[in-house]
Amino acid sequence: MKFRSVPVTTIRKLAMKNNIKHRGKDIEDVIDELIENGHKDKLDYLQQQYTFAGTNLTLIKTEDDFPESCKTSDDFLNKIIKDGHIRKDQINHQWEPKLRPGIHICAIQKRNNDVYLKLVVEKTAVRKKGYTTIEESYASYTTVVIHFSDQVIELRCAFTDRKKFAEYLMKMMGFGESYDKWFSLTKTTKLEAVKISNLLSAGLVSTRINIPSSVGALRIMAKKQIDLRVDRTYSKLKEVISEHANLPVDDIFDEVCEFTITDPVAEIEIPASFEIKLKKEGFKFNNSVPEIVYEQVIEAFIRVNYLDKEKALEEKKLNFKV
Repeated sequence: MKFRSVPVTTIRKLAMKNNIKHRGKDIEDVIDELIENGHKDKLDYLQQQYTFAGTNLTLIKTEDDFPESCKTSDDFLNKIIKDGHIRKDQINHQWEPKLRPGIHICAIQKRNNDVYLKLVVEKTAVRKKGYTTIEESYASYTTVVIHFSDQVIELRCAFTDRKKFAEYLMKMMGFGESYDKWFSLTKTTKLEAVKISNLLSAGLVSTRINIPSSVGALRIMAKKQIDLRVDRTYSKLKEVISEHANLPVDDIFDEVCEFTITDPVAEIEIPASFEIKLKKEGFKFNNSVPEIVYEQVIEAFIRVNYLDKEKALEEKKLNFKV
């Protein structure tokens, strides 16, 4: 399918926005009609937005500064070309390397001082065939992004795979013996989760509260367009549990938030739902989102979990000196 990285629902939404009939039509026909009506540029833009899309996110900060050989995106590209990881003509392209053990680059793109890499790993699955079972291999993709200006690395892999992909990338960058020395910027407290939600104008739609009793935990889910953070019924419910059952309600397992942005190029609304796991340092999107959403979420995380903390630490040092 053309523009295969773009979700079908997004293509149909673009068609609806531009008064192109799409219901009951094959998606290829919808794409052809969009192109015929002069919207190929928007489809190309959306393809770029979703090429490195995913649902997972971990931001990490290395304990040591980036190596001198990788201070900028150009430095990094020159290094991995010299080391034989890619060819120069593969920059800003995607390809399909032969599936084999280990992590391999299958796409790379430079955007200003950021570098996006799509990595592929061979995995196997067992399926039935007749009376027997057969093992087949398939390509499993993960995206990592290096933000050289902030010296932050973005891992879009599953939480359990963070160590593997972080070490692969840091070794490639030339960190030497400190290739495994990093800390997460997506480890979030309840207060920080509120700040991030506020920066994104994201409403709280679901939360799971730890209840130290025979109940164990309580999942609260809001009705559509209700923000639990400002909902009176939710506040009263917590009061009842706290005052009448004498149980704490401030120990939170996770929070699910939602927000919507209007894409300035495609001119369509993009919904985003994300979950912050306060107990496990995890963060994930509940739907595939484009780069414009990733950028806003990352900016909020860096501001709350790093820049604000650095600023507070500097102010504390100044006050101490006075």
